[in-house]
Amino acid sequence: MSIKTLRKRIALVAVSALGVGLLSVAPASAATSLTTNVSASRLFISTTASTTGSASWANNGAASTDGKSIGYISETSATPTTAANGGVLLATGAAATAVVYAGAQIAFAASNIAATNNSGVSVVVTGGTLSGIAGTGGTASINGSATTAVVDAATASGDEDYSIYGVLTVSAPAGSTATLTAYAGADITGTTTATNGALLGTWTFTVASASLSQAYSAADSTITVQAPIAKGATPSTSVGYDNTALIPNGQVGYIYMDLEDAYGAQIVAASTVSLTATSSASTIIGHATAASANSYAATAQLTSIAGANAGVYYIVVNQPVANTAGSTTVTIQLNGATIATKTLRWSGIAASLVVDTANSANIFSQGYSPTYDGGGAVAVSTRNLNIIYVVKDAAGNAIDVADAATKLSVSDATGSMAGAALAQADSTGTAAAGTVDFVAQTSSEGYGLATMSNISSILDGAGTYRLAYVNAAGTVIKSPVINATVSAGANTFEAAWDKAQYNPGDIATLTITAKDAKGNLVADGVALGTTALITVNTDGLTHATASCDGTAIQATTVVYSGGKKICKFAVKNTPGAYSYTVSIPTASSQAATVGTAKIVSATTSVTNAEVLAAIVKLIASINKQIKALQKSLRR
Repeated sequence: MSIKTLRKRIALVAVSALGVGLLSVAPASAATSLTTNVSASRLFISTTASTTGSASWANNGAASTDGKSIGYISETSATPTTAANGGVLLATGAAATAVVYAGAQIAFAASNIAATNNSGVSVVVTGGTLSGIAGTGGTASINGSATTAVVDAATASGDEDYSIYGVLTVSAPAGSTATLTAYAGADITGTTTATNGALLGTWTFTVASASLSQAYSAADSTITVQAPIAKGATPSTSVGYDNTALIPNGQVGYIYMDLEDAYGAQIVAASTVSLTATSSASTIIGHATAASANSYAATAQLTSIAGANAGVYYIVVNQPVANTAGSTTVTIQLNGATIATKTLRWSGIAASLVVDTANSANIFSQGYSPTYDGGGAVAVSTRNLNIIYVVKDAAGNAIDVADAATKLSVSDATGSMAGAALAQADSTGTAAAGTVDFVAQTSSEGYGLATMSNISSILDGAGTYRLAYVNAAGTVIKSPVINATVSAGANTFEAAWDKAQYNPGDIATLTITAKDAKGNLVADGVALGTTALITVNTDGLTHATASCDGTAIQATTVVYSGGKKICKFAVKNTPGAYSYTVSIPTASSQAATVGTAKIVSATTSVTNAEVLAAIVKLIASINKQIKALQKSLRR
């Protein structure tokens, strides 16, 4: 049983002031067995409330005891403990914490079961005193300050079980602590050697202030918006953080509350506790349990959560207006004071659909359709996920489109796109590996992916299409008309440089363009081929595009985009003409393209030849002018 579950079950009811100002809790069990309570060398405290106004651990004979405490509130430690017979067992050597009232009297027992000969057991306390000390297996004694008690190993005999039990009366003031520690071992021979054994366990008790016990503490409480749920679903048990994502249209918002005081004790709903929640725009209701039917009960404003539940509550919140984007703020109050406000936001019904044409393919392969294995898994292909779509509600929110595979389709196709469809059968692989044919849109991602397939094998060239989506109301919404091209495989190719000549340090761009037999650019995602090859004279050019270097271009992941493959090269420093070869597999078996790329010097200095040529031109010009002058003078 978890600590929280245990704390929830320890209800503080029928609280009354006793003669010395102590608080008593109504009894929960009858006499208990000492050997059952403290078996296997452990420290046990009783959480059973006394009805007589004082605590006790009385030996009633035949190894039967009756342990009763007063002023115990609850355990606050994260250390696993075990509930047993009206109390809590602490594992050997462990430590635990709890909250008690000032003057609390805690009945305890410590044991050293199946001990070796002459093995004692002891308890040592701070912030309080011991009383009613007794034991088994040896002689019990207590020191003068009543802070240490032992069952003395020196007087014990035989191989027996050794136990000590009694009551710790807490004298520590509110806000401080008292401790109870138990030891066992052969070296425990009296109160002066009480700590000479092995540690059985330690309890640390924080003394509560009357003003803090059962008073709400924001630092110790949890109020979080959880992941939304579908109608009729069971709420999540994750409580660590607020969910801020849009709640999908038609789903239910869900708030988890764990209300605790400063000592970590859960606040108990009772006649003196009023917990209310109101909403600015939607209907809500609270529940003491997380049940699947709760979302259907959210039909009226919550006015109060009552009952004996210990601190944990749930609020489900309906969408303000069905099929419409909106938000609501839930205000939660405890005894009239606001302890939290939570704003929940919903997306609405799908209202618009667009295709991201800048990042989607617009040239499709004639006759292409994904292939699947016998289990329905899609084969790897770079032509999958070639459509990016965005579905939004009327408020402009991208929404969850989990049902895209059944409601997203191709519509109004014309020309070469007649017969086009979307492949949306497999989303179990990964998009990066190309092993899926669709990825459903989520509100957080903001887009979805699909694969255009089943293009008619007898049509190519220009065409148009639209995407269509059927929203939750059954209304068909469509994207704008999109221009597209259908192309067969590569039949011819061209390879061209972006400049006639380059200077050292330039980046040279080589563009390979492939077309089908009718002149249509090859489709996006089509691989160049396993025999494709680009070679350059490395004295003048160095590959700057890894996918174009050597045989890397032959990989199935190296593909055409817009009918082209672009390769870049770094230009080296030595002028000259450097050869290159481009070979691409085509249906026409086109020969490789060969040529040279020219690199020229970038210097501004003048050569001797250029100087001589200039002198010759100057002399010729001077001679021409002299002849013209002579002719003029003769006249």
